[in-house]
Amino acid sequence: MIETMNHPGFLLIEGTCFRAAKAWFRQHYPTHQPVSLLINTPYVAIADAGPFLLEALPGSPIRLDWWQGDSPLGRGVWLSSRLSPAKLLLSLQRRLKVQAPLGREYWLRLGDAGALLRTWELQTPWPTGFWHGIDSVWLHRHGTPLCAWQNSAPEQDAAPVNAGFEAQIVLPDALLCALSGESEEYLHV
Repeated sequence: MIETMNHPGFLLIEGTCFRAAKAWFRQHYPTHQPVSLLINTPYVAIADAGPFLLEALPGSPIRLDWWQGDSPLGRGVWLSSRLSPAKLLLSLQRRLKVQAPLGREYWLRLGDAGALLRTWELQTPWPTGFWHGIDSVWLHRHGTPLCAWQNSAPEQDAAPVNAGFEAQIVLPDALLCALSGESEEYLHV
């Protein structure tokens, strides 16, 4: 864990975790700039709902608070990545919309640590190349940081085309069910 705290990192968190998320971040973390994953997209009108990506350099207050687990930030996802903030933003944007095996499209709430924790608990694998540019994904479980996934091939990209919000990645039904907390029958209704 100490090694990860010294590497470049980012907090990815849903804006719905806070009332008036941007104002909350300005009040509590004025030195950090939350960037909505929906910025510069056709969905900019709802960008204030997040999810938000925040760069957190070593020693920054947001980094310390997330790792200590004693703030609302624990509802977010910690991403250890060596990508620049702009490249990581673009990579994550290409993962917001995915397909089910039968072609139905879904929006992912990538900053929802609860949904990602369900996938970890159920040991549901992610497709190779989904976590492009990310070395590891961390979540809080019972107030303690947990490395949910180590990415042995962060250079692999399952969504390499900058095609806006066109879904490029197919997620297996088991993963979609774990993320949603629903049964597989629900996906096919």
